[in-house]
Amino acid sequence: MPKIEYIARGLAIADGRVLLCRNVRDGYRYLPGGHIEFGETGADALAREMMEETGLKVRVGPPISTVEVFFGQGKDRHHEVNVLFHVESVGGSWGEEVPSLERSIAFDWVEDLSAAGFRPAVIGRIVQDVLRGDAPPHFVSSRE
Repeated sequence: MPKIEYIARGLAIADGRVLLCRNVRDGYRYLPGGHIEFGETGADALAREMMEETGLKVRVGPPISTVEVFFGQGKDRHHEVNVLFHVESVGGSWGEEVPSLERSIAFDWVEDLSAAGFRPAVIGRIVQDVLRGDAPPHFVSSRE
């Protein structure tokens, strides 16, 4: 049965670069984070997901934007509501390499999102707005 997925995503920026999660098998990239569980706040979900995926403790800042997106992946159709948050390393610095505790993903610092195979594209445009210093939209709905 189709369902709407609620996802918390973190935007970490260091030296003009963005921390992205990379699907090791298929190569596409996206903002780190994951599903919000019932009874969990978006900020708590993001902190939990970052700890599970990297082993790093993070400080989740204010929300940046909310993005509803419909997209296909192979034969599957997806409907997601993503809440984007600023996120910082509790230690104050991320370091050049961010570890992955999961085999299927890796983390990369990326300067040029247009060459990163970023998904979903609408979130990539919001990240580019933030990097330029432009105010991101509060809410976006997109079909990709």
